[in-house]
Amino acid sequence: MQCSAILLFVLVALTARTLGAQPASLSDGAQALERELQTLLADRAPDSTDSRILVRLSEVYLDLGDNAYSEKTKRLAAYDEGARVARRAIDLDESNAQAHYLYAANLGSAAQLKGVMASAFTMNDLKNHTRRALELNPNHAPSLHMMGMMFEELPWILGGDSEAALTYLNKAVTADPRSIHARLDLGKAYIKRQNTDAARREFNIILSQAPPRDQSASEQRYRQEARQLLASLTPQQNTTDSHK
Repeated sequence: MQCSAILLFVLVALTARTLGAQPASLSDGAQALERELQTLLADRAPDSTDSRILVRLSEVYLDLGDNAYSEKTKRLAAYDEGARVARRAIDLDESNAQAHYLYAANLGSAAQLKGVMASAFTMNDLKNHTRRALELNPNHAPSLHMMGMMFEELPWILGGDSEAALTYLNKAVTADPRSIHARLDLGKAYIKRQNTDAARREFNIILSQAPPRDQSASEQRYRQEARQLLASLTPQQNTTDSHK
């Protein structure tokens, strides 16, 4: 049970984008996702033999679970279905890196909601599919981020590696400089290592970037967390965040 509890903690860290207050009513972005979902379902996307359509459907389910739904049952159903269609995409095209990542992301999010025992049975799948995504595309930013966080949060005896964690997180923000979540986690990793200058640099980069017009609820939370962490690092004036 102790090992399962550790793995649950790791899953919470890996799927932290899904935590925090969710909107009581759907935002414009969430409503657009709902409309896209209904269009995909009307076009019988779950039965498609085109892996690209299945990948998009899995992305929509992941985004709905992350940014639109507040009820645990609805979020869990979205992640479960996202994992199922990603698995189908893999069966149709094993060389699709995004499908492997989406399978891991949806599976991990669902397991985190289900609890300890489900999480213990999921970790090997997360590792295997994240590794496979990176074999297929070494610059796949979300998989680099996920791998970095697995190395960061797992204890050494279960495969944790603090040096590898920083390597993968830095690769993630190099592959996608606008990935707020990956850069936020990189900044937190630097704080953990008491490298406040490096952490401050990453948070300042986040706050200096203008948010996209379709910024998601989770991206708003990451930006707010970066602002709070930056303020906690020093009493002196930091880079001005003009993009509230």
